Amino acid sequence: MILVGLSLVFVVICACYPAYYKSPIFTYKGIWIGFLESFSIIQAIKKVAFEPFLNHIFFFHISLLIILIIEHSYNNALDIEPIITFKKKTRVKKLSDKNNQTVIGYKHHKEISTSDNAKHIFVCGTTGSGKTVLLSNYIESAIKKNYPMLIVDGKGDTGEGSILEIVKNMRGNRKLYIVNMSDILSSYPYNPFKNATATIVKDMLINLTEWSEEHYKSNTERYIQRLVHLLELNKQELSFETLLEFFTPDRLIELSSELVKKELITKQEHSNTLEIIKASGNIAVNASARFTTIAESDIGKIFTKSGIDIYSALSKNAIILFVLNPLIYPETTAIMGRLAVIDAKKAVSKLYTERKERVFFIFDEINTYASPVLIDLFNKSRSANVTCVAATQSLSDLDFACGEAFREQVIENCNNYIVLRQNSAKNAEEWAKIFGTVEGLSVTYQLGDDKPTGRGSARKERRFIYHPDEIKRLKTGEAIYMSKDTDEQAEIKVRKGF
Repeated sequence: MILVGLSLVFVVICACYPAYYKSPIFTYKGIWIGFLESFSIIQAIKKVAFEPFLNHIFFFHISLLIILIIEHSYNNALDIEPIITFKKKTRVKKLSDKNNQTVIGYKHHKEISTSDNAKHIFVCGTTGSGKTVLLSNYIESAIKKNYPMLIVDGKGDTGEGSILEIVKNMRGNRKLYIVNMSDILSSYPYNPFKNATATIVKDMLINLTEWSEEHYKSNTERYIQRLVHLLELNKQELSFETLLEFFTPDRLIELSSELVKKELITKQEHSNTLEIIKASGNIAVNASARFTTIAESDIGKIFTKSGIDIYSALSKNAIILFVLNPLIYPETTAIMGRLAVIDAKKAVSKLYTERKERVFFIFDEINTYASPVLIDLFNKSRSANVTCVAATQSLSDLDFACGEAFREQVIENCNNYIVLRQNSAKNAEEWAKIFGTVEGLSVTYQLGDDKPTGRGSARKERRFIYHPDEIKRLKTGEAIYMSKDTDEQAEIKVRKGF
């Protein structure tokens, strides 16, 4: 009887063990593995003098297996939990304050939420997996709680179910600024250079394009910084139009001479300006053709002196949405996205002193405007009470945009991951590695003439918490959530916020 009791305990533990990190109830797979593993123990016991008990134990295990399956099916049918549960399995903690949480989905009818002060959130899901629906929960949460919000939509959809339509339908009486590359004539005017320092303006202009030679980049940076400094001294309102107007060496010399007459700079400072023009003027003028192309394009109509900047919108507790258009303007979309990211970085530097309760930055399809500046923004925004939610379709998109190092930096700078279906085997395996492994037991059985020989082996091994095949098989609206902030993880049904 002692053997029967020990065997009972063993089969129950084995039945539950494979499901330990996945589900708070028995699974058929767990029950079956438990049965097989306990059966191997029975075969091993045959080596010892306990054979009189074995037939009784074998039939006992079959009966227990049937009972467990019936119990499992009965509980699911009535939607109740079984007697034996393991709270640690999904590691979902009870929410302490609903007001500071954003509900993203459900696990067995229990709400699964992320903290509003989460150390950034990374969402990854292929086309049609439910990524936009998931992001809508953060949009809804920020609107209801009156959080200022920046949204950059790198996809540029404008129809039903798009981020644009979701924000319009949810906004209520909140002030909304839409900078829209898909509808330039109705777009709200934008001026990223408003309230910007010389260094920030320099960073914005330099990051508009790629630079093949560091020499050209350095000389252009030096020239721009001097130009902006003099414009500030002359109380000129900064805008694309103003910068291009004074960009030529002749106009810069006129500006510097005028400031000498007004005694706003010394003759020595004027001489320094002439030296910079001599050393860097021709290079900077050639580079200015890149900026002129943008200003003179259709997109240039969006940039005006009276335009809004991100900080001004956030300071009014408003929502500012950038709708990019990679289909029609692939190159300009990357430029506009990078401008918005640098402008957001400028806003963060000013938010340090204002200490807003909470601000949401939502970046969708970050691969279309990815740059190292985005990583810098993630790093610096935490201290300004800003929570960033970054989204893309796959890890490969980030590799293609900026390289594997950029992808690793995004992962390192986000402590919370929400992964929807991945079609690529490579991407699914990468996510399985990120989610990690647990220790399991691998049992082998030897058969002879289709009968157990009583021989076999058992060894410990590391198993994926979430296997790549499970990630590839996720249905639309299903996701895996893992938080390093709170040590939570769960398979969820995504909540639809609209």
